[in-house]
Amino acid sequence: MPAPTSPRLAELRRQFGLRLRDVREGQGLSQERLGELAEVDRKTINRIENGMYSPRLDNVFQIADALEVSVSELFDGCEVLRGE
Repeated sequence: MPAPTSPRLAELRRQFGLRLRDVREGQGLSQERLGELAEVDRKTINRIENGMYSPRLDNVFQIADALEVSVSELFDGCEVLRGE
């Protein structure tokens, strides 16, 4: 059984998911279409956007390529300071 996710990691996943959704929707793409372009299952995109899944680094690269953005752009705003 996997270890429970810390509140910090859960928040970072949530922030990443929201950022991914913003970029995807800003380009007028559905989760289905992004999944096709990135060669990632639509359910995976959904789970990432809802903060329920931590994507593999390879998936992050594929998604960034599909969206034609830098990896760092996908992480823009995903920051939680220690002690918050």
